Amino acid sequence: MNNKQWQYKIGGGVGCGTILLFFMTLGMAALCLWFHKTGNGAILLGRIILTIFAAVLVLSIYRSIFFKVLIGEDSFFYQSSPGNGRYYRYSEIRNAWISSGRETNGTNAQYCQIETRAGATIRIPITGIDTDAAEYLVDRVANVAASDATGMEDDLRDHTISGKVQGITRIVVLCLIIGVVLWLSYSLAKEGLPPITYAFSFIASICALVYLVMHYLFYRIDIRRDGFYCRTNPFNGQFYKYRDIANCKVIEKRRVTGSVRNGGRRSHYLYYLIFTDKSGKEHWIRYDKGLFEREINILASRINQSKS
Repeated sequence: MNNKQWQYKIGGGVGCGTILLFFMTLGMAALCLWFHKTGNGAILLGRIILTIFAAVLVLSIYRSIFFKVLIGEDSFFYQSSPGNGRYYRYSEIRNAWISSGRETNGTNAQYCQIETRAGATIRIPITGIDTDAAEYLVDRVANVAASDATGMEDDLRDHTISGKVQGITRIVVLCLIIGVVLWLSYSLAKEGLPPITYAFSFIASICALVYLVMHYLFYRIDIRRDGFYCRTNPFNGQFYKYRDIANCKVIEKRRVTGSVRNGGRRSHYLYYLIFTDKSGKEHWIRYDKGLFEREINILASRINQSKS
């Protein structure tokens, strides 16, 4: 397809945000240089901010260069990293939908999710300016599926919820943060400050890394025709028959922290699938709504249908 046939584009090219971040990084670098020449004590803080800006800028440039979705009338092109770009005809796609859910920090995460006939799922993060493009892609998939009965949704197929989805990205970002924390800890130690001033941040970062690695390695829910396998840590993996589940529900929990006096209240959102097994034990399974809302709804629907 030539460029004139693309109706919409997601990503691809340097956006205003990347340009603004570049000038912010440049300005912070100049400020750090001035701090260094004048012997200003704020040089340490300036270096920390500059390191964070530079890391985010590199990631933003990488995404601008390599991440792109080009959407046409008969097909679309998807690329998320160097060398993995591929064209998909809509006849190769089984289903497409838009899902969203609030992250733990309260920000809204939205994805255009595309399921191929081969069983793979492509998850494209989108923002408000990408909504028209994502809706057009979903409509084109629906129109093709409507003319082909084999393209319609079949909830009796197997589905998988895995901690490996976006797991590496989150681990890499956290490792960058830990690098900054280590550098800050070293700098504070050189200044003669007591370990209590920086130990908590380092320990918290390491605990978060352990959690993400464990989530990546062990979190898994396999949704099958007659039951589901659920594992959230190395020791609790178990297969449950739908008919053995007494009840289930999907809930959203909102936690409010902070106070107006100390800078404002913050909302944190958590999503859970709650089910009770035949022994009467209640299980709370936390999940990422933006990524797996559809799969969780299918699982809850199968459990409820087994009772009718």
